[in-house]
Amino acid sequence: MKNLFTLTISIALAYFLTGYLSNSLLAIDGYAVAAWPPSGIALASILLLRNRALPGVLLGAFFVNLIHLDKATDIFHWQMMLQAIGVTTASTFQAWLAYYIIIHVVKRPIELSSLKQSMLGLMIGGPLCSLIAASIGTGLLVINNVIPSYAALNNFIAWWIGDSIGVLIFTPLILAAFSYHHTRQRLQIIVPSLLIYVVICVSFYGAASVKKDKDLQRQQAKVSAIHTNLEHQVDEIKSHLALLATFFASSDMVDFDEFKRFTSRQLQYSEEILALEWAPKVIHSQLNNYQNLLRDELGADYYVKEKNAAGKWQPVSKRTVYFPVQYIHPLAGNEPAQGFDLASNELRKQALTDSRLIKNVTVSEPITLMQGDGNEKGVLFFNPVYSDTNHQVGFRGYVVAVVNLEVLAQTLNFNQNTDIDASFYDVTDGSNPVEIYSPHRVGTTAIASFNFIIGERVWQVKLWESVAQSSWLPYWLAQIVGMLFVWLLITFLISVTGTNIQIRQQVAKQTQSLREEKLKADKASQIKSEFLANMSHEIRTPINGIKGLHYLAMQEPDWQQARGYIDQADGALNVLLRVINDVLDFSKIEAGRLELHQEPIDVNALVSELTNLLQFELNSRSLEFRVELDASEHLLIYTDPIRLKQVLLNLLNNAVKFTQEGTITLRIWQQGEFTYFSVIDTGIGISKEAQQRLFKPFSQADSSTSRRFGGTGLGLSICQKLIVMMGGEISLSSTEGQGSTFTISLPFESPLEEVIHSDDELADIDVTAVSFANDAILLVEDNPLNQHVASSILKTKGCQPDIAKDGHEAIKMISEKSYDLVLMDIQMPNMDGLQATKVIRNKLLITDLPIIGLSANAHDDDLKKGLASGMNGYLTKPIDADKLFKTLWHFLHNASSH
Repeated sequence: MKNLFTLTISIALAYFLTGYLSNSLLAIDGYAVAAWPPSGIALASILLLRNRALPGVLLGAFFVNLIHLDKATDIFHWQMMLQAIGVTTASTFQAWLAYYIIIHVVKRPIELSSLKQSMLGLMIGGPLCSLIAASIGTGLLVINNVIPSYAALNNFIAWWIGDSIGVLIFTPLILAAFSYHHTRQRLQIIVPSLLIYVVICVSFYGAASVKKDKDLQRQQAKVSAIHTNLEHQVDEIKSHLALLATFFASSDMVDFDEFKRFTSRQLQYSEEILALEWAPKVIHSQLNNYQNLLRDELGADYYVKEKNAAGKWQPVSKRTVYFPVQYIHPLAGNEPAQGFDLASNELRKQALTDSRLIKNVTVSEPITLMQGDGNEKGVLFFNPVYSDTNHQVGFRGYVVAVVNLEVLAQTLNFNQNTDIDASFYDVTDGSNPVEIYSPHRVGTTAIASFNFIIGERVWQVKLWESVAQSSWLPYWLAQIVGMLFVWLLITFLISVTGTNIQIRQQVAKQTQSLREEKLKADKASQIKSEFLANMSHEIRTPINGIKGLHYLAMQEPDWQQARGYIDQADGALNVLLRVINDVLDFSKIEAGRLELHQEPIDVNALVSELTNLLQFELNSRSLEFRVELDASEHLLIYTDPIRLKQVLLNLLNNAVKFTQEGTITLRIWQQGEFTYFSVIDTGIGISKEAQQRLFKPFSQADSSTSRRFGGTGLGLSICQKLIVMMGGEISLSSTEGQGSTFTISLPFESPLEEVIHSDDELADIDVTAVSFANDAILLVEDNPLNQHVASSILKTKGCQPDIAKDGHEAIKMISEKSYDLVLMDIQMPNMDGLQATKVIRNKLLITDLPIIGLSANAHDDDLKKGLASGMNGYLTKPIDADKLFKTLWHFLHNASSH
């Protein structure tokens, strides 16, 4: 029990003393400091002592909150008590919650040897949990009117930053003091950190004291200047009135134009004077003559008037003497005041009487000005006018200045460039002060007040200045930066003991990571090498066959035998084309340039076509091919027919390739909203490990697969990508040694765009008996071998084409001779086929000459470029003779029919 008491008192004293010193030396506006040590002490105490530290934290926090009381008896005020208890509870709960999250939620105690754990714990205990006391404390200060609501955000931010930095600095310092066993280790951390902290605090205190003194001096200078300005402004108003009075005294007859010219110059120098007026003395017996005389000058509607109880204008009541406003300038906006009897209003009448009695300027009580919108407050300055100004006899009336106090207040600090507002109160009746004008601007505080005597009235002038917390911003930010430097120093000193361990762990981790990356790179290099080897094998194998069969055909004297060699070479060529097409398809898919379109597909017709294509391979291997499909039903699906056939043919070819004996089954059915295709074989099957990488590009079941069965490793990757593009899925079920089942699912509603059909006019053309002997055809081709092949193919149909080796030569020949059709190679030196076509169409203006493009580029973009340049058609190399003849016949036949 004794230990607990000692512990509580020790924590409370540490909390209170650090809080008291911080408030005394470092507080800005009294309620927030850049670093609040008690928050760090509270968290460190609870982390070290758990719940036993709570009484000391509560006691210390409560006494700290009593520092701001003006007198000791304020503690008995319920609002002050509630505020002290609320802030105390919030501060204690903040520290306990930080401890709970660190220990029980994150389960990462602040480990001084680990920079990461230390930072994590401090961030939770500092910036995160410090929001609690800052929010509750600021709210209570606003509720109790200790600080204005507009200052709440600034106070909250300052409070939050102070608590956060207090945790960041003092929590690790205290933990270090009680965690290290050797005094030297403690001193190495605590002494330099506290030394720098004290230096920063003392520097800030000194700078803040100097700034406060300078601010006070500047403020006093501003107040003195404004007081002088006010005297000057009032004296200036009096001078204007005295000058105007002399003007009237020196002339018996002053008309309105003379009055206006004279006062115009005066108004230019005094913005606070809204208008200047002349109100002569008129006795009752002269009233009618006076009104008639003024109507001749000012207008027929002029009359002497007053306001009734309802605030409406009416002719003046009978009185001994009147003081009507005869002239007023400026007249615009002040018309209602013209003719108004100043003596009809008791407030104005008293000021008039006082002015005549003291024979000097007097000021009216605060009034609502008749000028403007009726809401402006101001006062009237009255100056009596005498015929004999020297002896002040022969009273004639008053000159009046209508003064707007708001404008007067705005002009007071014009020459000082200050942001000070002035409010005016009439305190002539000390027990009942009357507000003349107040700016009512939010965010200001009273800095000074003084009394000002004008005539028989006493004004109190209060000066207000904006709460310029921003002026403290550089000092406060400098303090924060200094405190953050202390925190960084502490963090560095504490973490230095664990640096070597961290470095060793990091090196080991990086070494392991580099090893893993090297394995990945080696694996990628191996896959690349295997792919290149496979591609080399796949390309060289058919080329070797083509070259060998070509040699045998040339040596064979028997034409029939030679033709057989050529047919076999054509088959090898188709294999080579299939490899190249796989690579091209893959590149198109990867580049996102492969376009698919949906159209109706007759499944029965598709199955029949696939069966015919597989028949030769099936017969050569003695494999049984089954189709499980209800042929009586007319099954129709919508997707891309070419790509679906490509996928199914690839799967069936794979099944034939990897099945030595047994059955291959194509099963087709519809279920739900999908059509399913399954290719089932009884071949070698695929291992579980190989299935994981089977659909990846350049991958096969194992490295020996390509040696035994061939293939690029692209087929299944292309199939998967095509099926996904068609909105479906492909799956695999296989057992090694028992066969494989590939299943495709395609939705009834295809996501592909519908194809725009145009009748295929080439499909029904029979070219067996076609002759082009009478057609003039120009072949534009730069390669001599391709020239020979193309011209030889044309000669089989009786055509003797002219040959141009580039675009320039083609343009020249077309200019000199009329041709029926042009076969134009795309890629040529000097001028390519696209440029040549544009010249023919746009410069030679030959639009009816069919131009057919020839190119080894098989991308859709190449076709679009050719058609865009003005070509009529496009054929890809290697040239398919049958398709070439059909294309020629189509364009030549159409041209002749036209």
